[in-house]
Amino acid sequence: MAALNEAVREALACCPTENAQELKLVFGQVMAEVVEKLINPAVLAFPELGVDEAAWTHIATTKALGRSNRA
Repeated sequence: MAALNEAVREALACCPTENAQELKLVFGQVMAEVVEKLINPAVLAFPELGVDEAAWTHIATTKALGRSNRA
């Protein structure tokens, strides 16, 4: 996921503004598929891979702050 996140960031840097929304949508769809088809089944098979809600909140907050600082 981190690689996809970095790829979309790099792609948006050189993408015409009028195509940015479509690019974000496509990357979002790909990320959703990765979560649904790969990550969720892995966590179900190996529960120790799961992260609790507090950890997800911390991760999301950290990522959001990082993105807002780059803007």
